[in-house]
Amino acid sequence: MKISFLNGCEERTAPDGTCLRYYDMGSGDTTVVLLHGLFGSASNWLPIMERLALDYRLISVQLPIDAAGIHGRPRFKSLNQLTEYGRCLFDTLGIESAVLGGNSLGGQVALEFCLEHSHRVSGLMLAGSAGLYERHLAGGQRPRLCREFIREQASQIFYKTEVVSDDLVEDIYGMLSDRNYRKLMLRIAKCTRDRYMLRDLEKIRVPTLIVWGRQDEITPPFVADQFHEHIRNSKQVLFDDCGHAPQLEQPEMFADALSEFLSETQERRAPALKPR
Repeated sequence: MKISFLNGCEERTAPDGTCLRYYDMGSGDTTVVLLHGLFGSASNWLPIMERLALDYRLISVQLPIDAAGIHGRPRFKSLNQLTEYGRCLFDTLGIESAVLGGNSLGGQVALEFCLEHSHRVSGLMLAGSAGLYERHLAGGQRPRLCREFIREQASQIFYKTEVVSDDLVEDIYGMLSDRNYRKLMLRIAKCTRDRYMLRDLEKIRVPTLIVWGRQDEITPPFVADQFHEHIRNSKQVLFDDCGHAPQLEQPEMFADALSEFLSETQERRAPALKPR
């Protein structure tokens, strides 16, 4: 999950004072809301958004879990705080219903949102999603403030080693330099592990696209199989030469798969023509 500065990211203050940060691109009858992973950012989805913006409105949300977003916020206690942030964004932007998707932590938040606000989700997309099994980076130990350690751990996320650039390592190092941010990462990781979602998957009734990398070492492909088995109206797509962040490593194939899914979902919602 690549870290990058949020250049061009929009900011808006909700009626309750919540600061919302997001990218908003494209137009169309279908709105797609995308959520990033634990060490990610809203910019992770820009390659996908740029490919689909002619046909859909796409909104990539910056969850309030980055170093800039944690100060002045209540102590993180549960994933419900992130689903509430999503609800606030839906309300503030006037989104009645959307296709909701996420990578890693973002996938688990999307699942929670769908369970809590099912009437506002017309489709679901999960990419390397947490919620069933996720292997701990660093064996569950506290992250060490060391560039070599960060590079080693980031290399386990991606199949393509060139993705782990010096800039990426430096960005993560800068974020982990904030002690409050390190504590936040540990709390969030614990919350995701504690929330085991298998029994809730049968409650998901919307069309669901499951996108996974065959070389995902964090949530291995058997996790995708479990999601596919227990979400009744789901479709599974696996990418070769791809790790835990398929939207970054295989953006063209990802965009094609999501476009096909959105088209199929639109067709299902379209009213049938009455015979003459």
